[in-house]
Amino acid sequence: LNPCEVPTSAEGHPLIGAYVPQCDANGEYSPKQCHGSTGYCWCVDANGREHEGTKTPPGLGSVECTTKGT
Repeated sequence: LNPCEVPTSAEGHPLIGAYVPQCDANGEYSPKQCHGSTGYCWCVDANGREHEGTKTPPGLGSVECTTKGT
């Protein structure tokens, strides 16, 4: 399995309210990730791990993640 995939139910449907990672054309994590249900955004490394201190709640501006790993 590709590490950057949408979580699904046993029937293959996307899980409602689940975090859906943003992926690039190669199936890798995009540097900026956002949770559609909560509005929080954060930066991740190439493995999808959150960079500490980058999570930003909705309404406080957008976090800038320019390249993978930063």
